[in-house]
Amino acid sequence: MMEKKLRHSHQRDMIYEYLCSTKEHPSADMVYEYLRENNPNLSLGTVYRNLRLLEEIGQVRRVTTLQNVERYDACCADHAHFVCESCGRVKDLVPLDLQAGQRDCQVDSGDEVRWMDVVFGGICAACAASAEKTDS
Repeated sequence: MMEKKLRHSHQRDMIYEYLCSTKEHPSADMVYEYLRENNPNLSLGTVYRNLRLLEEIGQVRRVTTLQNVERYDACCADHAHFVCESCGRVKDLVPLDLQAGQRDCQVDSGDEVRWMDVVFGGICAACAASAEKTDS
């Protein structure tokens, strides 16, 4: 497959740098809100287009949450995520071994696994503690 030649984009660089600087796994809206403060000409459409492009070229990964809000992660190594169904926070979990995952999930031997995406959902410790205080 022929690789797409990309023109340099200052806006794409800003978006990628922001994603690399945070562990928050921001949504496109969050990226836009953060960057537009110093870049008033930035549009939400530009953020969405560049996030899709960064995903296509393998520089970011998309994490879909239970609320169907796409969040983005600059760490493209195989690892799992935990998504809190109460506050929506997305946290990185330990790196995963692709071969172990393939074996544990009993992937057919003829299938060629190139990546995996594991998301655990539940209530984070902060939300659980908050709910406990409310119940008392």
